[in-house]
Amino acid sequence: MARHHDIDCLVDTQPMAEKINHVSTNVKGTTAAVVGMKVAVLAAEKAGTEHICKNVNRGFFTLMRSQMTQKIASMKSRTEALLMELYQQKKRLLDIKSTMERDYLRISSRYSRLITGINKSLKQRVIDLDRPIFDLCERDIATNNNRIALLTGTVPIGQAEGVVAAQQIISSVLKNNSKRVIDATRDFLYQMNEQKLITDKIVLTNIDAKDAERAIPVIICSSTIDHNGNEATSITVPETTAQLSSQTIENELMERSSQLQWKYEGDDEKVKQEFNKLVAESNTSTRVKDLVTKLYEKSQIQNL
Repeated sequence: MARHHDIDCLVDTQPMAEKINHVSTNVKGTTAAVVGMKVAVLAAEKAGTEHICKNVNRGFFTLMRSQMTQKIASMKSRTEALLMELYQQKKRLLDIKSTMERDYLRISSRYSRLITGINKSLKQRVIDLDRPIFDLCERDIATNNNRIALLTGTVPIGQAEGVVAAQQIISSVLKNNSKRVIDATRDFLYQMNEQKLITDKIVLTNIDAKDAERAIPVIICSSTIDHNGNEATSITVPETTAQLSSQTIENELMERSSQLQWKYEGDDEKVKQEFNKLVAESNTSTRVKDLVTKLYEKSQIQNL
């Protein structure tokens, strides 16, 4: 059976304690050195980081500034080129505008003269067509107004004998004007009745619904159209003729115009008198009347 023995040993721990104290001191120094190194490392990292960020920021700012400077220079050069092109186009447009204004003024002045001439000619033709009305408005009415004004103006400045004479003159003038109005009215009514009688003789009032032959007056005019003696034939029918009948008559006469036998029998005195009457009553100019009369005298009217 085993036995336990207790042996008391006395060990001096003072050297160990001193060593441990020395080690603790070194550990504290090491800890302080590690902490100092950590602080230094952190400070170095912070300084390095700040330096790197500063350099990165400066580099990025420099890069952005360089790129913006390049783009500004490029855009500036392009803008200046576009401005030059716009200035050239503006100059060309101003030249075109001035040219168009000169052309417009020249063309408008030319057409203005033409239109003014046409207006004057048309006005004169309208006056010639309605000459009696214009004569009545411009000449007769003004003459009557002046006559009335002049005749009535003699009353206040005349003596008793002069007033009676002036009244008698006015009465005679009024009687004369009334007589002229009555004569004109009588002639107008007489002409209306005469035209009505002639119209009643010509117009067919009772037309039977059956085939019949009717005589229609036709004018066949043959004229020389050039210096070689070529002739042109035109056929004129009354305007009251139906279009189909008029076309049929013209076609038939055109086919037989070369077969018709014409002969000159001398001038008809009634036709000549009627023609001279129409020319004399016309309100056209004297030159036109003379030309129409000369053409009529040189013409030779032939009958079938």
